[in-house]
Amino acid sequence: MPRTSVVEETDVPATGDAAPRRRPGGRKVGFVVWLVALVILAYAGLRLWGLETTEYLIAAMAVSPYVAGFGLVWGLLALLLRRRLAAGLVLLLSVALGSLLAPRVLSDTQPGADGERLRIMAVNLYLGSADPHTVVDLVRSQQVDVLVLPELTQDAADDLDRAGLRDLLPEQVYDVGVGGEGTGIAASLPLRQIVLMDETTLSQPSVVVDLDGREDVELTAVHTMPGVRANSAGTWHDELAALPHPTPDERIRVLAGDFNATFDHAAFRDVVDRGYADAAEETGQALTPTWSSMPTGPPVTIDHILVDRRCAIGSYAVFDVPGTDHDAVLAEIVLP
Repeated sequence: MPRTSVVEETDVPATGDAAPRRRPGGRKVGFVVWLVALVILAYAGLRLWGLETTEYLIAAMAVSPYVAGFGLVWGLLALLLRRRLAAGLVLLLSVALGSLLAPRVLSDTQPGADGERLRIMAVNLYLGSADPHTVVDLVRSQQVDVLVLPELTQDAADDLDRAGLRDLLPEQVYDVGVGGEGTGIAASLPLRQIVLMDETTLSQPSVVVDLDGREDVELTAVHTMPGVRANSAGTWHDELAALPHPTPDERIRVLAGDFNATFDHAAFRDVVDRGYADAAEETGQALTPTWSSMPTGPPVTIDHILVDRRCAIGSYAVFDVPGTDHDAVLAEIVLP
């Protein structure tokens, strides 16, 4: 009698019961994908709720645009690796972060201001080491009316005058320092120093700019304590909160200088929400970096010119200045 062979059921899979395809990379890659996804989730939560209680969180919030871009790349990579749930989560978070960036690249409708025009420029001199000839050339070519100079030293003030600054902007209110604590204001218009806030770690003088018409402007030269230094987070918060508020029934107020803060910091957004308009955001240029210290610090936007919302922004620009890690920021404001 001929033998017959018996085929075990496990040798040949039944039709339609093919083994599931193994996802690329296995569990180790899946673990990494989810780990990064959860880190992005935690970051988005901190950003959306404005939690910046330590110097590390303050530094982390400043790079939100980079995290949003990285999240898009990581989400697409997760899709390629067939981790669809993780990919969906990361892409959703990146879109949420990206939606916060959109107003910074879209210009806003300006109020119907038709008064005098005032051109204000601010440049952090980086311990007085910025090239004075570049600064003076910018003042001349851009027809600057008021110049704000954080980190002004006596040597830098002398170098600027030798380069011709006093000929262009003879009115000067200077509080020079030996390092980064000094700040100055120079103008082609009469200046009168006033006190609008208590003394801070770094000098932040205020002046009345005497315009030709019936309206004058109160301007504060801003240089808040960097919140990324050790044990500085509280001081950073306090100094931003102490900046002068707009006064709707009184003079126009302007804040210009180095805020050491970006729009991704809730403390800075609180300053703007008091009744100011950021010249860069109003013109759709609020993602243009103004500071970089590579490799330790990526390009971010921490220098600002804030103006009373009753004013319009005629123009805004950023200029490179050799010798400093900051760019110069220039805004033309139109008074109501």
